[in-house]
Amino acid sequence: MENKLSKSDLKVGINSKNRIYAALITFMSFLAFSGCENYESNMDSEINTNGTGKKFKTNINYTQVNLVSDVEGYNAQMIDANLVNAWGIAFSTGGGVWVSAAETGVSTIYDQNGNTLRAPVTVPFGTGLANPTGQVFNSTTSFVIPSNGRVSRFIFVTENGTVAAWSNGNAAITVADRSAEGAVYKGVELVNNNGAWFLYATDFHNGKVDMFDQNFNFVGNNMFMDATIPAGFAPFNIKKIGDKLFVTYAKQLAPDNKDDEAGPGNGYVNIFDTGGQLIQRFASEGTLNSPWGIELMKFTVGFETTPDSPPSQETILIGNFGDGRINAYDGKGKFIGQFQKNGSPLEIEGLWQISYPPQENTAYEASRNRLYFTAGPDDEEHGLFGYIMASKK
Repeated sequence: MENKLSKSDLKVGINSKNRIYAALITFMSFLAFSGCENYESNMDSEINTNGTGKKFKTNINYTQVNLVSDVEGYNAQMIDANLVNAWGIAFSTGGGVWVSAAETGVSTIYDQNGNTLRAPVTVPFGTGLANPTGQVFNSTTSFVIPSNGRVSRFIFVTENGTVAAWSNGNAAITVADRSAEGAVYKGVELVNNNGAWFLYATDFHNGKVDMFDQNFNFVGNNMFMDATIPAGFAPFNIKKIGDKLFVTYAKQLAPDNKDDEAGPGNGYVNIFDTGGQLIQRFASEGTLNSPWGIELMKFTVGFETTPDSPPSQETILIGNFGDGRINAYDGKGKFIGQFQKNGSPLEIEGLWQISYPPQENTAYEASRNRLYFTAGPDDEEHGLFGYIMASKK
């Protein structure tokens, strides 16, 4: 709002009487300006400003759309009994969405609207089925499966301490096994470091990030170190954004240290380079609660900018498994706020992955602005796959 008086309102050559009028006009303008400031201040108080930088607009809701569940009762559009404790998401080049189902030992395959595309792919462990968690799509020519000589297309890590790869057929093949070392893998990422491809897997039980080369050979786990992370916290998930690796940490549930102990403030996020060297602490405690989901926000819908947070600045989303909320941070790690629904934080019980589809792939053009999610509600006894959209109230 413009609050300055024009030059025609205050002429230098006015007489004394006009000077009085001018003074009155100035005073009245001041009152009007003050009222406007108070109004804008009141409007700002209606905006969720948990932290500095960008702010969530009051006219934005984040709507949750449940596409698939394993049972009735979650208002899902489809029912798939295979989808129990839905976890990792990977997108194929043809438009398919692969979802790890940790409790049934399979990866289900859907189209972008939750319709089943093909029979699920089993993920083995010994003579039975594993508990697959994170998964990635392999677009490289590396990571050849030794037993069949084919390049893997999807790679899974499991809570059983194994790595499995799929190229064709109805079953993945175990390509690495560190179950004897007590590994419990929760997250995975494919990374190119100095021209060579590697697979990084977060071993929550041992508090390490295991590194495998492009032939699935174990290389080591002495990277990704941060002595300032409190004892009892372990790497939970890992994701590459740009040329950096984001690693989330959750509190281990004693005495087994295989699962997380949820709670407000139970979480950290670090940034490493592609070789596993610490760059910086990104986020600590606060609204973090067993953080697992990591994503770069593709759109600025739902935000307004402030002088210290220009429109071009990236926004990092961190999803909490512990309370199902989605935290937003600017690129420097300043907390912005949480996704809102009808004036309260959006909560998805048992939230695991949050992912946008590949933006450069035209196969996902219709769903490009959907933030897909997976969840294991009811203490991971059920599964949910859907997406989140920003909409006007």
